[in-house]
Amino acid sequence: MQNQKILMVTSSYDKTCSYLIKKFSQLTFFRLDLDRFSDYYVTFSADGFTIKAANQYIDTGTCASVYFRKPSMERLDSIFESHYHAYIHKETYAFIEGIVESFDGTVLTKPSVMRRANNKVFQASLAAKAGFRLPEFAITNDVDLLKHFSKNAGIIKPVAIGEITSGASKEFVQTNMIDPAFEAKNFEYSPVYLQHYIEKEFEVRVTVVDGQFFPVKIHSENNIDWRKPNNKVSYEACSIPSTIRDCCLNFMELCSMKFGCFDFIVKNSVWYFLEMNANGQWAWLEFETKHRISDAIVRYLTKGRAQKEL
Repeated sequence: MQNQKILMVTSSYDKTCSYLIKKFSQLTFFRLDLDRFSDYYVTFSADGFTIKAANQYIDTGTCASVYFRKPSMERLDSIFESHYHAYIHKETYAFIEGIVESFDGTVLTKPSVMRRANNKVFQASLAAKAGFRLPEFAITNDVDLLKHFSKNAGIIKPVAIGEITSGASKEFVQTNMIDPAFEAKNFEYSPVYLQHYIEKEFEVRVTVVDGQFFPVKIHSENNIDWRKPNNKVSYEACSIPSTIRDCCLNFMELCSMKFGCFDFIVKNSVWYFLEMNANGQWAWLEFETKHRISDAIVRYLTKGRAQKEL
């Protein structure tokens, strides 16, 4: 089975995939960067898929597993008129997504599973079933609810990705306290995620890979969102209650997931579930804490191949 390869579907800027390829040099990876799609020849037929690039080649028969990471679309500014870009990007993504979805082997993680699991409404509906405790929240376009959360120390955050693109520039909508002076005009045209603010003692990011847990305690100078620019943050490996472990496993089983990044805030030993990212970043936590997350990921991606070789 020496010809078996791991297909990485990502983008050229993805340093996490570069890190994995370098660290596990004994394995064979085929990297498909969607922002360089025109550099490849990709085909799907009755025999499955084939992907060629320079001196590299992978097909359904030589693909051991797929790691679906961070694909972004190719820049087409100097090639096609702008009104064709969205069409070409949708066609390309649908094509690659179909290849990944139709692959019968190990995939971390199929786009359909990821899309469903990352939906904040769906997450909120599953959280209670999984046993998590949530802060008071509402996902809404109701101005009265906005006023309610504003009066009661509320937080506002995006329902989806929180990214606004205009040409080559990007604007990110992050988690913020609701400003009581916020102008609610046109609020009804777009939903937001409103949440009661809890003055936490610390946050915890729990990365789960195929039943293995990698919890990290996060101490942040910014009490609202530790991901804010120029924020001072420290990380340390920690333990988590068995009840939280069980809830995470319940959640992942309900979503048919093998990988997930869970975010919690902790106050008076009570763990409040905030959200789960089905394709969250993890490499920086490995560097900060020496957690061996990459080993768990590669172990899962090569598990099927190892069993066949036995």
